[in-house]
Amino acid sequence: MGKRITDYPHTISFRLTDEAWLGIQKQIAGTNLTTHEWCRKAALERLNNNYGLSKAERLLFEHFVRAQYLVTQGFQLLADDNLTGDQWKKLRAIATERASELADNALALRAQRSREGS
Repeated sequence: MGKRITDYPHTISFRLTDEAWLGIQKQIAGTNLTTHEWCRKAALERLNNNYGLSKAERLLFEHFVRAQYLVTQGFQLLADDNLTGDQWKKLRAIATERASELADNALALRAQRSREGS
């Protein structure tokens, strides 16, 4: 068996009521997560601004949001017949510089919609 790529040197444990335990069991039903894995993910989600993204997932999400931004803005400029080579370069630079901000805005909007029940 190979060695773990990521080292997890710290362990956390805590006690739960029967009600909380059953709640977690309901959450993980139908998944391949163990109770311990679910709790670890829940704690990390809270640590990551309730977005629940690992660093790798965040990087992929930023690339996705950047692409979405470029597609929507690019098509709008095309529809308005205003897309030039210089305009496209400027748009790509903005998307690259603001990828993190665009991702934060998308995640905040999603969180707001979730709170509103949409």
